[in-house]
Amino acid sequence: MKFSVLALLTGLVAASAFAADKPDAPAPATDRVGFPEGYKEKYTVLRSINRTNEAKVVIIYGNDQAATVKQSSDLPYPDGSVIVMETSSTIKDAAGNFVVDAKGIAKPDKVLGMHVMRREKGFGEAYGENRSGEWEYVEYRADKSYFTPPQKSASCSECHIKAGAKRDYVYRGRLPADGK
Repeated sequence: MKFSVLALLTGLVAASAFAADKPDAPAPATDRVGFPEGYKEKYTVLRSINRTNEAKVVIIYGNDQAATVKQSSDLPYPDGSVIVMETSSTIKDAAGNFVVDAKGIAKPDKVLGMHVMRREKGFGEAYGENRSGEWEYVEYRADKSYFTPPQKSASCSECHIKAGAKRDYVYRGRLPADGK
């Protein structure tokens, strides 16, 4: 099964709007994910994606535990894994062109939001029938405030169900799109 990053991100926006319409959807009452302090310096970049049609760049980071998963045979992710999907605006030159790095990835400017997921034994139970493994989710703004607090994160778990148990409910990270 292949997933388009644009489709995934579009789905996240739609799912966030959907969650606002479902205030009683089961979800964790408290934030057990935690803001990923120092993730840019401490975590490994798992993948970068240009979204030039929106003048954004998405960088997926993983902590040491998450970074151990390099292929499907490494799954499931170890407990303690934290994955951060950071969405940023892009730097443009005077002519309005994207400034890119040596790999052709647009250089990020301002962080617009961070979708953060954490895997621990027993996590995810609060999502009830929409549980996506042992993951819990929170979306933060750069100022550490919530974009989607844990109490409204049911849409995150519902969306990650689509990635499937075979992929430990993670869309891609650094794995190939088809999970092989």
